[in-house]
Amino acid sequence: MKTIFDRYTIYDFSEEAIILELCEKIRKLRRSCCISQTELAQKSGVSIASIKRIETGSVTDLNICTLIKILRACGKLEGMAELIPDVPDSPFLIDQKTGKIRKNCRSSYKTSASL
Repeated sequence: MKTIFDRYTIYDFSEEAIILELCEKIRKLRRSCCISQTELAQKSGVSIASIKRIETGSVTDLNICTLIKILRACGKLEGMAELIPDVPDSPFLIDQKTGKIRKNCRSSYKTSASL
């Protein structure tokens, strides 16, 4: 089985498969911290029922706030920094005359700039 957290293969998996893999990683993380589900629930503020559903993979979606709470309780919150990579400003947002960055981008800028 290929790992889904490879930057080249992750697109081959459904959202459900990715969530199941995240749930498995959460279970492994809790165990590596040597804490029980009850302790994780108390430290994170997430209900014990939610922790159990996550760890058994019986969730259809994973709330980002819940994930943050669990990572914080396990001392692994730095993993969130990699969730959305930093990207440079779009060339369409930089005013060609002033060099200032626009707050939004209208499609007319894209079409005129790309011609």
